[in-house]
Amino acid sequence: MTTATAQSSPLRSWQFRRVIAAEFASSVGTQMTTLALPWFVLMTTGSPARMGLVFVIQILPVPLLSVPAGLLVARWGARRVTIVGDIANTALAAAVPTLYLAGMLPFWALLVLVALIGCVASAYLSAQRMLLTDTIGSDEGAVTAGNALFETATSSARLIGPAIAGFLIAGIGALNVLWVDAASFAVSAALLTGLPRREQAPQPLSADKMAEGARYLFRDRVLRTMALAALGYGTLMPVVLLALPVMARSRYDANPHVAGWLLAAWGGGTVVGTVVVARLARRIPPTRFAAYGGVGAAVVLWLLPWHQPAATAGLTVAASCMFLPAVTAPAVALLMLRPPEHLRPHVVPVFGAAVFVASPMAYAVAGVLFEHLAVGTVLAAVAVGASLCALVLVNLARRPDDGPAPQGPVLPTVPLSQDVVADQLAEIIEEIIGIPKNHISTDSHFTDLDIDPRTLVEVMVAAEERFAVRIPDGVAQGFKTVGHVVDHVLGAA
Repeated sequence: MTTATAQSSPLRSWQFRRVIAAEFASSVGTQMTTLALPWFVLMTTGSPARMGLVFVIQILPVPLLSVPAGLLVARWGARRVTIVGDIANTALAAAVPTLYLAGMLPFWALLVLVALIGCVASAYLSAQRMLLTDTIGSDEGAVTAGNALFETATSSARLIGPAIAGFLIAGIGALNVLWVDAASFAVSAALLTGLPRREQAPQPLSADKMAEGARYLFRDRVLRTMALAALGYGTLMPVVLLALPVMARSRYDANPHVAGWLLAAWGGGTVVGTVVVARLARRIPPTRFAAYGGVGAAVVLWLLPWHQPAATAGLTVAASCMFLPAVTAPAVALLMLRPPEHLRPHVVPVFGAAVFVASPMAYAVAGVLFEHLAVGTVLAAVAVGASLCALVLVNLARRPDDGPAPQGPVLPTVPLSQDVVADQLAEIIEEIIGIPKNHISTDSHFTDLDIDPRTLVEVMVAAEERFAVRIPDGVAQGFKTVGHVVDHVLGAA
């Protein structure tokens, strides 16, 4: 079952524009810090391994805390989690230069602060994506376009932030750039505070829903394959990102301006890619879009290992990143729309963990590899891995989509009768809103069960999947009792 949504651009929604503006504001500061903090560690210690450790400690909490983070988003709602996350990030980002100026920032204390930033990010990243469906609805094309525009804001920040940071580092020092990052999170919190509150249905803080979301993810062939490819990119792209300052030091005389140029090229290429994806999102199926992006990224990454002037190296980085939004935007759209609505807050963190689980290991291993191997050798291995990921996505695109995975356990085939349908429908309602099934009968009115229109959509989606029938929107809006649904299922089966 699908809900009707307008086919206009997501940018027509003022709420979506606020979300995009908040993402851009916070990402500009964050991308400046992405250059400033590792550069500070690299130049003061001379150790790529320590620089890699900073990345590891910041990323590690994301997969480790994915389950409680998903429960928190489901309980509090995306808006509240994102605002609280912005406030926490403001304090943590400001704490780094504050302690440094006070002479109280040993390396272990820096690791503690970046670990706390990673803890906040574990819920913040999922909540940001859930805000998109809150503001633009659940049309697949609109959400894919919305995700592409969201990536445009992030990528524009990747273009602007490092370029500015390269100049500021030379003028005011690397850690002082974090003051700008702290201010950017404060601006983001102010923008999101203006969004209307969305009522959240009460949900128990239980791991059962997260387990159900994980089962759904791994039963669904499309999401399972996307998760495998995302795991591959989650391993490979951190290596490329970590390679950029190493390339600036080893190939271009430790020039911070070149480091800023390379990181800016990363963001600039992604901006171009997100604009293209936003325009084509309604014309190309998501799995085919992801395959195109994976192949394009793999081809260009084979050019990166070769020594070349800084200008062409930046263009190569930009070209490789131009294809990445064609993978990420469709993947996130499928993640957000393919599961039943009540499972989406629980599937998002599991999928996110699949992306982030390999990142800490990648950063740690890459830091050691760059100390013992030439940067070109490591990047050649990345190109091999990207080619394998592209093959996985091409195989997915070539096979016809078999539809979303069924919700819950696969039931044995039995003749449908009024009692069987009523019993299974009661089970669905119990799973979604928690009312014991023995309190539900065919005479039960949805209003008496406190099932509002939004929850009714969830029930109808689950019923469609359970009984393999179609329930049109117009028909579902006329249902008043459980018996009405039972009659429709029996008539359509």
